[in-house]
This record gives sequence, C-alpha cells and structure tokens, in this order.
Amino acid sequence: MDRSDRLGMPVHALVIDDDDVDREKLKRLLKRCRPGVDVAEANSKVSALAELRGQAKNFSFIFLDFKLDDGDGRDLLPDIWQLVGSDCVVIAVTGYGSDRAAADAIKLGIHEYLSKNELTGERVAVAIRDGLDWIEGHQRARVAEQELIHRSLHDALTDLPNRHLFLDRIEYHCAQQRRDGHAFALLMIDLDRFKQVNDEFGHLLGDELLVEVGRRLREGVREVDTAARLGGDEFAVLLPGVATLDVAEAVGRKLVGALEAPMALSCGPLSIAASIGIVVAPQHGHDVTTLLSRADQAMYRAKRNLDKVMLYDDLEPGSTNILDRMVLMGEMELALERGDIQWHLQPKVDLAASRPTGFEALARWRHSRFGPIAPDAFITAIEGSKLIWPFTLATIDAALGHLQRLGPTHPHLSISVNVSARVLQQPGLVEHVIQKLDSAGIDPRRLVLELTETALISNPSQARKVLDELATRGIDLSIDDFGAGFTSFGYLRDFMVREIKIDKSYILNLTERSFDQSLVTCLAVFCEARGLRLVAEGVETPECLARLLELGCRYGQGYGIGRPMTIDAALTWIVEQEAGAGDGALAPPLED
Repeated sequence: MDRSDRLGMPVHALVIDDDDVDREKLKRLLKRCRPGVDVAEANSKVSALAELRGQAKNFSFIFLDFKLDDGDGRDLLPDIWQLVGSDCVVIAVTGYGSDRAAADAIKLGIHEYLSKNELTGERVAVAIRDGLDWIEGHQRARVAEQELIHRSLHDALTDLPNRHLFLDRIEYHCAQQRRDGHAFALLMIDLDRFKQVNDEFGHLLGDELLVEVGRRLREGVREVDTAARLGGDEFAVLLPGVATLDVAEAVGRKLVGALEAPMALSCGPLSIAASIGIVVAPQHGHDVTTLLSRADQAMYRAKRNLDKVMLYDDLEPGSTNILDRMVLMGEMELALERGDIQWHLQPKVDLAASRPTGFEALARWRHSRFGPIAPDAFITAIEGSKLIWPFTLATIDAALGHLQRLGPTHPHLSISVNVSARVLQQPGLVEHVIQKLDSAGIDPRRLVLELTETALISNPSQARKVLDELATRGIDLSIDDFGAGFTSFGYLRDFMVREIKIDKSYILNLTERSFDQSLVTCLAVFCEARGLRLVAEGVETPECLARLLELGCRYGQGYGIGRPMTIDAALTWIVEQEAGAGDGALAPPLED
C-alpha cells in the first residue's frame, strides 16, 4: 500500500480533553487535514471510558490530554489497550509538558507528543500520516507473525493442526478434565495401503490423497473438534465433551466410511481404507502419554482386525502394556486395603431336585472412576503379581463371612473359592485356611477349594502334599475347567478330589454336538462310580439343563440357573428356589 492509498484509509479519532476550546481546535485541524475523518470527543476520564466501551476497537487514533478535571489522562492507557487494541495510535496533546514528559509518555506506549502551544495543521497532518504508516506496518507484522505461527502449528500439506498443536490441545483437555471432570475422546487414524499408493502412483499422488483425507476428516467432525495430521499417513481426532465409548465409536465409524468412499484424484477414482483406535478420558487415562499409547495400541489392533474401528480397554486380559498392569495393580492394592472388592455368589444346583447345593465366590470390582472392571482383566493380572496371596486370603474371608450369613438355616450349602498354582506354593497355606475356619466357626466341609489342571501340574509334588493335608482336614477339593487343558485322569487318581467341573466349552452347545454329549455321559458314569460330584459349567438354556439330566449329569452352574449375586440377593434366591422345589423348574435367574 503506497502513501496515496493510505490517504484513503478511514480514520476514527477520539479527542479526550477537558478544555472545550482546545478540543474544538483539534477537531477543526483534524477535519482540515483529513477530509471525512470521524471525530468523537470526551471531556473527562469517565466520558472517555464510555466512548471507548461504546466504540470498542473502532478508534484508530486517540488524542489524549494528560491533565483532566477528574484525574490523569495517562490512567486511561490500560483501558485503551484492552478495549481498542494494539493497533490504535495514541497521541498526547497537552499544554503542560517538557521533553522529559514527552520521553516518559513514549515509554508508556504513546506514539507521539504534541504541545498545544505549537499545534498546527501541518503537525497534526504529519502525526496522522506517521500513525497510518505505523498502523500499516504493525498490521503487516502481525499478519506475518500469525502466518509464521500458523505454519509452525499446522501441517504444510493438509493445513490440519500438526503433532505439536495437537499434543498441546490434548494437554489442555487433560488439565481441564482433571480440574472440572470434562471427558473427551481421542481417535488415532492410520491409512491402510498408503505405502502401496506411493509406490504405484508416486509421492505427488500420495500427497494429493493426503490432502483429500485431511479435507474429509475436517468436514467429518464438529467445529469444536480437532482433526490433525501427526505425520506420514497418521492422523488423529480430538473430540471434546465425548464421554462414552458408544459416541466415540459412532464418530470413528462415520470417519471410516467417509475415508473409504472413492476419491476423485488425478489418476482417477481411488479408494483407501483406514484403521482407527479409540480411547476416552478419564476412563483410559489422565495424561497425554498414556492416552496416545493406548489409542495407538487400539489402532494397531484394528489394522490386524476385520473391524477397522477398535475401542481400547486398558484393563483387558490380553493387554501387554506394562503401564496398564502397573496402574491396575496399584489400583487393586488400594481397593483391597479399602475393602472396595465385593464377592458375589453364583449358585451350583442339583438339577434333578431344583435345589441349590452351594455357591462359587466370584470377585467383583466397581472402580470409583471407571465403573465395573471386567473380572477376567484383574484376575489375570493378579495371578502374575504379589497380590495373589492377599487377594486369596480376602476371598476366603469373604466366603466365610457369607457362610456365616447363610448360617444354620442352610447348613448343607457350601461356597467354593478359586485357588491358583502360586497359592499352593505359599508357606503356611493350610494353617491359614484352618485358622480362619476355626475363627469363623465354620465346618470345613462347607468350604470348597477349586483348582485348575494347571495348578495341579505346575508342581505336582507340592500340590499333592498341600491338597492331601487340606483334604484330611475336611476341606473338599474341586477341579475347575476340566477338559480345558491337558486333561489327565491321573489327577483323579493322585489327588483327593471330590468334585469335577466340566469346562463350559463342552456345555454351551451340548444339544448340538454328539462328542460333547458322549463326554458328559462318560464322565457321569465315571463320577458316579467314584463317588464324585460332576458339575456342568455354562448351563444357559432349559434345553441344555434337560439334556444334562438325560446324560446323567446331576449338578450344574451357569447364567441359565443364576448369575453371580450379592449375599442378600442369594438369601432371597435360596428361599424362592426351596419354595418352588419339586415343580421341576428353576426360578428365573437374577441379574448380576
């Protein structure tokens, strides 16, 4: 813009002076040197503030007298910068001043210092021209600065936010979540077969594809969301306010659909797939590192899966993330100390008599932040940690407490507790169990220890020694998940077992598989001959229950009989079962 162009720039001026004559003189000079200038006026600090607030950011020039009836005009400077902005030129016009006063005024951010005694049209015109030059330069510098900032924070190819800006926004939302509890979701997106596109069509076509991907991502999310390119063919989306996996998954599937639609590129129509991993804060983490790591893991699982949108579960059993395990164990240790773990009871029943014979104690953990944690997740983690011993003791304590609640009214009912191979190697196991039974005043026959085949074969000599000692004390032993591992009838010969639980994989489809039916028949005959209880796990339908009875299996356990329930619900359930005994049908199962 040359000087002639600048002469046509609109000028909005505010004259702040308590002297009516001086104010009128300056107004005439402004209009004479700058035709079309818009001049407002104020005679005090109070009226000046009213003008500034009413015309916020419209004034390009402010002529300020320092000495006003209601105070020093310089006190208005902070309000000027705040209300009008940094593009405004402030010119001091005062009748009382000196060179030192002028220098001090410049330090305050005032652009020019004019004396009322030397005020002429020429001096005002020069001040206006210099001010317009400064405004133009300041605006040009600001645009250049903003452009540099934009380039540093955005991807040069797609113009999406880059990794640096994206991480900064995640950090902001993490801090906001910790402070105010605002949830958000994070999606990590990786293009499938992008390398193949680059190899076959070249990098220019690859760049063209990336630009189109960026456009579709930007159009596929809300204005408050952030779609970013992290590098290469890796993109990400931040969804503020999304608190549930269902909503995040719906967005992910929408984006996958948008990206899979054919793209009109210079080579012709081209389709490409994408894999998306999803996490939600705070459910899956509270910090940037954890959330990105977990979203990455979910995304890489999606790349190996037919389903291209994968939700991350940081507590799933298959997770190999060391941080997940450490976090989970720390949370579990605190939960044990605080008594946050509950043990529900799942019934075992006599299928023929429709009567309960006992229960299995199953741990349930409702996390204060994450809600219910999948039992398979924390049990798998515990079995490989130092917590297995205190967890087992807590389970036994809970089982004995439940047996006391069952009391003399139901002396025939037992409660089973699962015991791992590592617990069998724990010194003093037998003494601990017996002491707890004695302290609780519970008949040892009402406590059943369930062990998997793995527990028996990991250290057979130690297992036999411990289990024989427990059995001689009157504690029944059960082999859990029989048939799921390397089944050997030698276990039944070498160990004092009182119960066999057929793994549910043989029961769930029993009515359709002749092999499973033959296995149940053989085991039923064997157990009857040996005086053992045969319990079928996974009984879920009336048809399965009826078929088990036909095959000779008298005992069962499963969701079709009763889901895990609290001790209070179990007491109610027992009464209902016993009241309905003899009609050949079990009461409807309670919800977990």
